[in-house]
Amino acid sequence: MPIYAFELSDKSYKYLRLKETRGGVLLDDFGEGEIAAGVIEHGEIKKKDILTALLKELFSRKNIHFTAISLPEEKGFLENIQLIGIKESEMRQALELQLEEHVPLPPSEVIFDYVVVRNEKNHSDVVLNAFPRSLAEDYLEVFSVAGASPTFMESELTAAVRSIVPLNFTSLAMVLDWGKTRISFFIVENRVLRFASTIPIGGETLDQAIAKNLNVSIEEAQKLKAKKGFLQDQDSLPVFQAIVPVVTAIREEAEKYINFWQTHSENKEAPRKLFLSGGDANLLGLPQYLEQELGLPVVMADPWANVKFPKHYLPSLEFKDAVRFSIAIGLALAAMDKEKNI
Repeated sequence: MPIYAFELSDKSYKYLRLKETRGGVLLDDFGEGEIAAGVIEHGEIKKKDILTALLKELFSRKNIHFTAISLPEEKGFLENIQLIGIKESEMRQALELQLEEHVPLPPSEVIFDYVVVRNEKNHSDVVLNAFPRSLAEDYLEVFSVAGASPTFMESELTAAVRSIVPLNFTSLAMVLDWGKTRISFFIVENRVLRFASTIPIGGETLDQAIAKNLNVSIEEAQKLKAKKGFLQDQDSLPVFQAIVPVVTAIREEAEKYINFWQTHSENKEAPRKLFLSGGDANLLGLPQYLEQELGLPVVMADPWANVKFPKHYLPSLEFKDAVRFSIAIGLALAAMDKEKNI
């Protein structure tokens, strides 16, 4: 029973399926497409009929019957909670009774999951991940009416962590996921999502800054961004000067969240590494700039880090494009495990 992983944003959709074989995991299928403006706004589905029609045609053409869906982080609630004297078998019930303390919605209007980070002698540290029930039901309705049964849903950032943070990296890390319309910053400890925040600065912000400052079209601005990046050589200087306010703002946000975590977390620890993910994290010169300014190692995330491909196998989705699929890949890894149990 093939399960396809789906990531939807305000302007596009991506889908991907991984297939397990005796020799290793294969990339079975993937694709992406545009979503018209106004259909999804800030993660909320505003025009169900248009999205349903789009997905119905795709499901029919690709013979998709089962799906896994990522939910937008900007609509979620992530809370670190300490439970005292609660057995693991009673944690869900205990969290249900505490929901109103952590989520600004009536408990009946919330769906949630949780992860136990650590069990101490007299308490447990738990991460609560919650979403509005109405949001989840809208996604479930659209996918179901379009003709494919949703098998499970989870936070897009939980999926991203599964794909880009290597299994053997258990230290504290920060991930900066840079898409078309937004950037998500998240702190990960022992591969568990602990903190997340999203700001409305995306790749399009860079395109607009270049177009305005250099008096070129958006299409030309995108080409200049890809070619010149954030480099300070003479040839790239006009583009650098156009986008330096945007990149500086992103660096300041990263600093703010690192300092917040250091002052508010249990261990007062700073991240040991920063992983860059998302299509616009490919900006030339960005890793070097952030490493110098933040004082920690900065690397481009490998979305295939935890996918066990056969030896010498090269997936048809190239690395430069795969970074845009990190959420779908992480979701597909979970879907692959789900297929075994259905």
